[in-house]
Amino acid sequence: MKIVQIILFTAAVTFVHSRSRGKDYEKEKICQHYSMLGREKFKASGIVIYSQKFSTSTFQQVNAVLDAVVNLAARCCAEGADPSCYDDGATAMSEVSCMEDSPFPKHPGITKCCEEQSLERKLCLANLRVLSEEFPSLEEPTDDEVCKQFTADPKGYMERYLYELARRHGSVPAGLVLNATDSYSRMVASCCSSSQSKVCFLKERLQQKNSKLFLRLASHLCHNQVHFKSLSTGLAVSFGQMIPSASFEEVFPIAEYLQQGLAKCCFNPNPECLVKEFIGLKTVLCTNSTLPAKYDKLEKCCTKPCLDVLPCVDSLDAQPPIQLSEIQEPANEDLCKDASSVTINKYFFEIGKRHQHLPIPILATIFGGFNKMVNSCCSAEDSNTCLNAKRPLMKKEIGTFTSKANEICENYRKLDFTVYKERTLTHFQEKLPGATKEEINKKVEEQAEFASTCCFPKGPPLRCQKLVNTIGHTCDGDTCLLI
Repeated sequence: MKIVQIILFTAAVTFVHSRSRGKDYEKEKICQHYSMLGREKFKASGIVIYSQKFSTSTFQQVNAVLDAVVNLAARCCAEGADPSCYDDGATAMSEVSCMEDSPFPKHPGITKCCEEQSLERKLCLANLRVLSEEFPSLEEPTDDEVCKQFTADPKGYMERYLYELARRHGSVPAGLVLNATDSYSRMVASCCSSSQSKVCFLKERLQQKNSKLFLRLASHLCHNQVHFKSLSTGLAVSFGQMIPSASFEEVFPIAEYLQQGLAKCCFNPNPECLVKEFIGLKTVLCTNSTLPAKYDKLEKCCTKPCLDVLPCVDSLDAQPPIQLSEIQEPANEDLCKDASSVTINKYFFEIGKRHQHLPIPILATIFGGFNKMVNSCCSAEDSNTCLNAKRPLMKKEIGTFTSKANEICENYRKLDFTVYKERTLTHFQEKLPGATKEEINKKVEEQAEFASTCCFPKGPPLRCQKLVNTIGHTCDGDTCLLI
């Protein structure tokens, strides 16, 4: 599907919620899209949008709402259709959404929307979006199974594939998902009709490798953009872990450029927006920055074509730690200034680059806890007294937290999974002599899940922020500032 078609389709899937004064214009727009794309491509685009918006919905629920959307477009865009067809149909769809046994996607917030009436209900429904869940990577069947399923029902197979791919990449431009699915569809159609299907699949998958890596990287970055409040700081820390000799002033402009591009482009359905930002990153990182001169592997990445630079940089590991001076603690008055975010970002950067083996999803706990403490104290009547009381406690907890997390992640990376679990079992048996076997096994499974999920740069942020509690309390009392 061509990019221009995707751009034109953008408003179509929200047509049932447009404001009264614009509904005729919206109807005209939708009918134009439907006429241009045709029924099947119109529906395919809608599957992506709804699967991204409501990733917890089933395929049947997404399919039900899209069938209703397509049928309404077909009926109300036909020549000679009743002028009220479109508005009446849109209202009927909003009513079906609010039925207790609705076949449409069920999602948080819908109950509140359904308390509204008429236009307000439609507008409320339009604004709903479930924060994308973190699903395992899409596992394809064997080549023979793919061909068997595809041959039996080509349209149904590709719609389900589109749904599964879109819900796993809920924060990226819809066009990236559509383009990836189009490539996959062409591969399956070609290879399943080939006399040498296995050779065909191997060749095609190799050709699609780079585009798949690009989709995964874009998805990872956009997902972090949605779920990390301090993503620019996190990105700066990633560069600092890669190049420990780099200063905050050298790294932060690059991180800020990338974060601002993600904020602008991740929910833009046109993938060219994100592509343009990734291309621009080569100039910011490779031409206008001093970082390549500090790391030969980064310098080598900068010799690659524009769109290959970021994937190359993303594949680089953190460098071994170097001897760094003690972190300069920020003054209380600097923390509470209007520009305190720069002070805090720099402080986080220095903490993060001293812990090369702790990914951003884990370090985010420190960022969040410290920010919460600063905001609380800076709004207190006596901010100085508050900070003087809490900062030593926070510093101690950060030390406890990073020590525990470092130990877990280093052991996990060094050991075979079975050996890791055996040592973790022994550790908890010695630490908790009075605990039952069930309690010990639960602790072991929790820590193993945390380690296997979060001790990597691309750890899923939502799950890791929940699992981080398995590290255990970071203080002796009940008023822990972190966990």
